[in-house]
Amino acid sequence: MFMMKNECSCTTLRQLTRKMTNIYDHYLAADELTISQYSLLARIGKYGPIGVIPLAHNMGMDRSTMSRTLKPLIGAGWIETVDLPLEMLTDKRSFGVRLSAEGERKWKQSKPNWRKAQDVINTILGDQTHHALMSLVDDANVKFEQNENATL
Repeated sequence: MFMMKNECSCTTLRQLTRKMTNIYDHYLAADELTISQYSLLARIGKYGPIGVIPLAHNMGMDRSTMSRTLKPLIGAGWIETVDLPLEMLTDKRSFGVRLSAEGERKWKQSKPNWRKAQDVINTILGDQTHHALMSLVDDANVKFEQNENATL
């Protein structure tokens, strides 16, 4: 296969994330979820009630992307809005979310298919590449968070 060397970090990372996204979406299709939707269910399930703005920040999403991703999950009854103390919201216009009982079931039901996708990716990458990639990405994320105001 012909591979062109790319100097653009964004293009290279997007190529990789599209390939990974396709694998996750393929396995999660049986649960009628995308990886973005599964990630929200898992994050909310893991942390409990959380403000939408802190959740968006935590997931590296902007508010509009978060709203678009939440909307069908709220519509399906898997995520519900809740009142939270203002210090958990960071903004008076924000609101809190949590998994409904049905959302908790959906998250747990879809975990095996997420695991299958993760196992496929781990097999493709191998342990050494997978761990190195995760370490590099974590390190890069920290650096971007430390320089967030300087880059925007």
